Amino acid sequence: MPASTLDLDFFRDLCLAPGPSGYEEPVQKVVAQRARAYAEVEADVLGNALAHVGGDGPPHVMIAAHADQIGAVVASVDEHGFLSLDKIGYLEPDLLPGKSFVVWSAKGPVEAVAGHRPWYVVQHETPEKKPSTIDQHWLDVGASSREEALSLVAIGDPVTFAPRFAALAGGRYASPAVDDRAGVYVAFRTLELAAGQPTAARVTAASTVGEETIFVGARSLALALRPDIVIAVDVTFASDHPSVGPKELRGRVDLGAGPVLERGSFLNKRLFGFAVEVAAAEGIPVQVHASGGETLTDADELMVAASAATMLVSVPVRYMHSPAEVVHGDDIEATARLLAALCRRLAEDHRPGMFAPQL
Repeated sequence: MPASTLDLDFFRDLCLAPGPSGYEEPVQKVVAQRARAYAEVEADVLGNALAHVGGDGPPHVMIAAHADQIGAVVASVDEHGFLSLDKIGYLEPDLLPGKSFVVWSAKGPVEAVAGHRPWYVVQHETPEKKPSTIDQHWLDVGASSREEALSLVAIGDPVTFAPRFAALAGGRYASPAVDDRAGVYVAFRTLELAAGQPTAARVTAASTVGEETIFVGARSLALALRPDIVIAVDVTFASDHPSVGPKELRGRVDLGAGPVLERGSFLNKRLFGFAVEVAAAEGIPVQVHASGGETLTDADELMVAASAATMLVSVPVRYMHSPAEVVHGDDIEATARLLAALCRRLAEDHRPGMFAPQL
C-alpha cells in the first residue's frame, strides 16, 4: 500500500474532541472548521454536520460517518459525592474500574476516576463471576459530599473516557474515540480530495449524530436528502490480535491491509463490485467482510432512502469500544483515496439505474 499521507493534526483533533451520542457539538465544530476551506457547510436541527462540493448534476453521492462515541451520563450523586452513571451506547461496565474519565460540565471538564474494589476482596469472590452492570460502578471526582459534587457537575452531564491520542509504533494510533472519528476523517478527507476534481456531480460528506444509540442522525438524512448513492464509513473489528480470530469475528480483518468492503444481504451488490474494480484500478488493496443481516452501523438506517444504492466501507480497528482503540494511519488515508476515486468514477460512468437489478 502506498505510504500514508494522513493529516495527523486533523485526525488528532477529531479524536480529542468529546462527543458521546447527543453531545456531538465539539466534534462538529472541528469538522466545520476544516470543511469551510473547500465546501459549503451546514448543520441541521439534530446536530448533523454536512458539507457539499460539486454541482447539481447526478449522481448525488453522500458519504456518512458518525461523530458520536460511547460514554455515559451522570445519573445520580450519593451523600458522599460519588457519581452513578447511565450508559450511552455499548459501554462495557467491566472496563470502568480504575480508568480515568472526564465529566463535561457546563463549567468545564471535571476529571474523575472510576472506583475499584480492593484486589484482596475480589480474589475471594466466586470464580463464576458474571459481567458487571453499570449500576455497580461509580465515579470519584474527589468530592466529600453530595453538595460539593453538585457544585462541580450536574445530573445529565456527559461522561467519556479521558481523551487521549497516542502514536504507537509502525504508523498506528490509539485513542478512545477512533470509533468513528476515523470514519469522519475519511468522509471529509474524501470530500477535500473530490473538491479538487471539478465535476457536475454533487458529493456530500455527513458527520452524523446518535449512531451509538438510536441512529437518529442517519435516519433523518436519508429521508431528507434522498441521495442517489450512499457510502457509510465506519470501523470494524480487526482479528489480528491474541484475544480473537477470524472465526469469532466472522472473517479475517488485519490492520494495515487496507479498507474493508462489506458484502451483505441488503447492501448494493453492484456498487460493491464497482468499488472492487476501482480499488484494483487505483492499486489500493481492500479486504472483504461478510454480513448476513444488519451491520449495526449507519448503513442500516441510510438504506431507508429507497432510491439510494448503499454500501459500507470500514477501517479496521483493534479493541473497539475500549479506552484505547488502535488504528493504522495507512488504512484511514487509503480509505479516503479509494472513496475519492470511486466518486470520480461514479460521476464519469453514471447512468440511470446502473445499480438496480436487471430484470
